Amino acid sequence: MFSPLSKGKVTNNQGIMKRSIYLLLGLLLLLSSCYKEPLTKGVITVYDSSGNTVQGVEVTLSQEDMGPGVTQTNIVDIQTSDYKGQTEHILELESIMNVTAVLLSSENDTILSGQTIIRFIQGEVVYKDVEVITY
Repeated sequence: MFSPLSKGKVTNNQGIMKRSIYLLLGLLLLLSSCYKEPLTKGVITVYDSSGNTVQGVEVTLSQEDMGPGVTQTNIVDIQTSDYKGQTEHILELESIMNVTAVLLSSENDTILSGQTIIRFIQGEVVYKDVEVITY
């Protein structure tokens, strides 16, 4: 017996199910290919003793060999501070880095320098200030 609602209509549940599975798999592949690892980023801002940002400072991030069991060692990243007194550093892993800032001033034959430490955290942007003083 046929019901009046299904009269003349043939449905293919298996065909619909296969198309749904293929659509779901395609969507999953598309979404997984768009995934990016979260950045581990540090922004260093260089200030002088008056609280003004300093442009043109060479900022060095470094990490000495920490010994066995530490996977990220002997890293050095050198950048020059921009007009805002900032440098941006991107690393692959979490780490604790030494920060050294040096500016050789030819105007009055002085050296401005400063040091600090920054801890990079996976997936976050960490901001750190360093003050440079006359050496």
